[in-house]
Amino acid sequence: MAKAPAALALPRGERLRRAADFQTVFQRGSRHERGSFVVLWRPAEGRRVGFAVSRQLRGAARRNRARRRIREAYRQVREQMAPDIEMVVVARPSAATRPFPELIDDMRRLAEALGRPGSRA
Repeated sequence: MAKAPAALALPRGERLRRAADFQTVFQRGSRHERGSFVVLWRPAEGRRVGFAVSRQLRGAARRNRARRRIREAYRQVREQMAPDIEMVVVARPSAATRPFPELIDDMRRLAEALGRPGSRA
């Protein structure tokens, strides 16, 4: 199985890995909705991101596909994201079937929205 090149992979320090980190963002974070996903975010020292998929999306293979697609869309626009937030991107069922360019477009709009001073108050 081929692995992602190191240049494209998310650095370990940029990922939310512990359940406690996810819970902190879920409980204390603000919410921002896009067509294919919901993002919960909060200000932090550095940029960190986690990905989740609701069990409403039946079947582990479909959930994994949705997670991979939103993670790749994030990677495409990662440099445009604010450098000082923690966020959890929760895929909606449409993330598994929506055309990939639309996912990237949703992620770009998210980066713009979180980069605006008024949206982060």
